[in-house]
Amino acid sequence: MDITSPSAKALLQRDIQLAFFDIDGTLLGLDGNYTQRVKEAILQLRSAGVKTAVASGRPLFAADFLVRDLQLRDAGLFYTGALIHDPSDQQTLSIHSLGDDLVGSMLSEARKLDVYTEVCGRDRFYVETWGYLGRLHSEHLRAVPERVSFDSIIGSEPVIKLLFAVDNEQDQEKLYALERTFPEAVFAYARMAAKPDWLFVSVIAQAACKRQGFQQLLDFHQVKPEQVIAFGDAQSDKVFLELAGVGVAMGNAAEDVKAVADLVTLPVWEDGVAVVLDLVLDKHLEHTQTR
Repeated sequence: MDITSPSAKALLQRDIQLAFFDIDGTLLGLDGNYTQRVKEAILQLRSAGVKTAVASGRPLFAADFLVRDLQLRDAGLFYTGALIHDPSDQQTLSIHSLGDDLVGSMLSEARKLDVYTEVCGRDRFYVETWGYLGRLHSEHLRAVPERVSFDSIIGSEPVIKLLFAVDNEQDQEKLYALERTFPEAVFAYARMAAKPDWLFVSVIAQAACKRQGFQQLLDFHQVKPEQVIAFGDAQSDKVFLELAGVGVAMGNAAEDVKAVADLVTLPVWEDGVAVVLDLVLDKHLEHTQTR
C-alpha cells in the first residue's frame, strides 16, 4: 500500500507506542550515513513519548553510534535476533550462540567455496583475510575486525553470528549452497544499497527466532502488536514487518519484502523513514492532546 493512499493514512492513525528500525538500507543510505531529516523525525517521535529501538542484523558494537546519535536506546534486537538487548541500562535479555561444531564445519565449507567470512562475538568480530570487500564492509559498520586464525576462536568464546559475502552476482549461488548444506542454522540475506551486486548472509542459531524475539520485546515493553511500527528493507526484516501493527517497507526493498509490508514508503535516499514518521507524529500529537 502506498503511503499517500487514504487506507495508509488511516493505518497510521493508530496510537503507536514503539518503533523498530532496521539500519542498513533503512536508516543509512547509499553513503552509509543517515540524514538530518531522519534524525530529527526520530528524535521528535521519541520526544512525543514513543519508544525507539533497533531491529537489525548488525552487531551491537556496530549499532552503538546510532543508538547514541538517534537515541535508539530502548530494548531491541541485534544480530538478526541472536541478541536482544536493552542499551539504556546495558541489560541483555537473551543471547543465542552457534555451536562450536557447527561453526567449525561452516568455516571449513566457506573456505572451500572461497567466500568472504566474518566471525562475530558479542563485542567484537574477526577475519582471516581482509580484502576490498572486507575493508568496505568495515567502513560501513564503522568497526574494525581483528585478524586471527578462525581455528583459534572456536571454543574460546561464543560465536553469535557468522557472516558470509560475495561481491558479484555469479558467486551468489555459493551462499545459497551453504544454506542448503547447513539447514540447521538460520540464514538471513541482505544487500548494501550502494552495492546491488553484493550479497551478504548472516547465519545465526535456530534458537534465535525473530518471532519469539518480537513477542519477547512486546512483553518487555508492555505494548500490543497494533501499537508497533517497524521499518525495513531486507529479507531479514520480513518477520518484524509482518508482525508489527504497521510494517513499513522502504522503496528500495525487494518486491518480496514489499509484499509482506502494510505500507511502502520512499527509498532510503529520499528519507522514506522520515516521511512516514512525520505522519505518525502528527497523529500521535493529536492523541496526546485529546487525552
